Amino acid sequence: MTVNLMHQYILEEKEVLLHLLENRKKIVGSVIPSVDKEVRNVYIIGSGTSYHAAVAAKPLIEEVTNWEVHPTYPTHFMQEKISDSKNNLVLGISQGGSSLSTINGIKRAQKMNIPTVGISEYKDSNLADISDYYLPIEVGDQEKAGAKTKGYVASILTLMLFSLEFSEYNQLLSDEKYNNYLARMKKTFDKLDEIVHASEEWVYQIKDELTNAREIMVIGYGSHYATVLEGALKLLETVRVPVIGYEMEEYMHGVYNCVSEDSNFIFLASEHENRERLLALEEFLSKVTNHCYLIGSEKTNASQKDLIISRDEDSIFSVFEYIIPLQLLSAVLANEKGIDPAVSKFQNFHQLMKSKS
Repeated sequence: MTVNLMHQYILEEKEVLLHLLENRKKIVGSVIPSVDKEVRNVYIIGSGTSYHAAVAAKPLIEEVTNWEVHPTYPTHFMQEKISDSKNNLVLGISQGGSSLSTINGIKRAQKMNIPTVGISEYKDSNLADISDYYLPIEVGDQEKAGAKTKGYVASILTLMLFSLEFSEYNQLLSDEKYNNYLARMKKTFDKLDEIVHASEEWVYQIKDELTNAREIMVIGYGSHYATVLEGALKLLETVRVPVIGYEMEEYMHGVYNCVSEDSNFIFLASEHENRERLLALEEFLSKVTNHCYLIGSEKTNASQKDLIISRDEDSIFSVFEYIIPLQLLSAVLANEKGIDPAVSKFQNFHQLMKSKS
């Protein structure tokens, strides 16, 4: 099979994640001593993939630190009421380091005397230059596809490792707990080759049904709301039809009224207290449309439209697993439609809108 650049980057994700895990002290260690131990509120600002990475990392960060974490769009952060700047920290994420809204958010934080950390793939970028401290998003060879894949998982892990190293440095975690988190990460990453293989088989089985889809909805819950958002973004960036991601309960608040026999649904059925509820929603919608696809753990009467990837699923780190089939589906469908994901449909868009420096 012929794979595009985006597909190739997805195949490199395991290597990227293992590199970050092994070199965590070198990558994030230099910033840790500069972060005040008394920090309590951490605002993580970014757009698109960067925002989704913050949402995905939040559960682990709050579990291992004494921080309240606020993933926030930069434009919302500009309006955020911050009454006490003393115990705050702002992390700004931009893959290319040129997002003007994120840069403006960093400037606002600095005017309030809030320490800032710029997180980007590029050390020589405006975001890195203006921030008080800099953390790299190390993805190996620079990611040239517009729809970020390596950058997404690397952003999540960089945030997670930053929080783990902060807590280990400040003795908020025992050595046993610290090492247990690292072992859980490693166990998850070791499964990714198997998940990639199963996901590729699934994608090539269903691609003909989705190539000409006019719209797609992605539905999930819990920590996989971030996966829902990012998966929907990857699909609409590459397949270039309307794709919307919904938290399960939000979908049930009226959105179901738009379903028709032409509707396409992808359900993320991770291990969670709401899993049976999601399966009930899938059963209901499958009576209206034949285009229902499920990604998740073992399921009674699973069909070829379902991808069973879960084996010994980790409640926190499975975000690195569930995104893979959605990324691969995006790359393959783009190929089928003759779309190059590395080339923007409107290459002068950011220049005209002045959204990047």
